[in-house]
Amino acid sequence: MERLNTVWRVFNAASTVRDLALHSRTYYFAAGKPMTFYLNADNATVQVKRWSRPMIEVKATLQAAFGWRVATDYDDVGVYIAAKRLPLISGLSTARFEVLVPRETYLVIRVDDGALLLDNMEGTLHIPPPTDADTNPLMLRYENPS
Repeated sequence: MERLNTVWRVFNAASTVRDLALHSRTYYFAAGKPMTFYLNADNATVQVKRWSRPMIEVKATLQAAFGWRVATDYDDVGVYIAAKRLPLISGLSTARFEVLVPRETYLVIRVDDGALLLDNMEGTLHIPPPTDADTNPLMLRYENPS
């Protein structure tokens, strides 16, 4: 019984440290006309939703935030976000990006070793079959034909 109590104490301490290392930040960008939203993130879950408001909102929740470098930029044609994990801490850090964009926003999203969730979307998604050069047969690539 004493071992079980010790295990529970260790588990609770680890859970507390994990919760302390969780960092959340929300970014807001004005979007008065059709824009492009670009996100490049590795080992992240990205959820994209469309809405009718004229702004782009990105909520970034980083696990072990000290292991991440996030850069944002914007101009009159787009919003650009890049999130990279530091190599030494990569096993401990994950991220979740919840993105809300206006309906007319063009999306360019690159997720390496992560997940992409699309809500309230309309249109066609083109997913080509993997080539012999692809090391991961589930890796998706989308190239804009224009």
